[in-house]
Amino acid sequence: MNQEKYDLNIDEDCHIFRFVSEGPRGEIQKIIVFRQLSGIDNYYNLSFGDWNEIMQKVDDTAVSNNLDTLKILRTVASAVESFLKERPGAIIFASGSTAARNRLYRMSIVRYWDEINSRFIIRGSCNKKWQPFKKTANYDAFILFYK
Repeated sequence: MNQEKYDLNIDEDCHIFRFVSEGPRGEIQKIIVFRQLSGIDNYYNLSFGDWNEIMQKVDDTAVSNNLDTLKILRTVASAVESFLKERPGAIIFASGSTAARNRLYRMSIVRYWDEINSRFIIRGSCNKKWQPFKKTANYDAFILFYK
């Protein structure tokens, strides 16, 4: 993926990644958080969105419209790669806050399919059933891990 990406600020445990989106709506703080799923070894939930300073949490429903979607998605992909390098046996679970976001994630996976497929296994969840990723299917969630 030769797409331009933002510089990441990574916490020392490699669980929290921060960056700043820059565009016509100004500078917007973004955050990516990997949290281990309760009671499930090596499974981590990926949370991503705008940093809500007042609530002190990720707002995964915010729509920034800063005209840098591809750069943001490449930055998230870079965080996933960094996280998995630190934990090669980890499995990342991700689900968009809306069906439209899941569609955006699927389209991004398809766009970079050859590179992603060469290193990772991706599964999609449809009606709570996991299946190998198909480019045309609509998914509720995704899991990703190294081959």
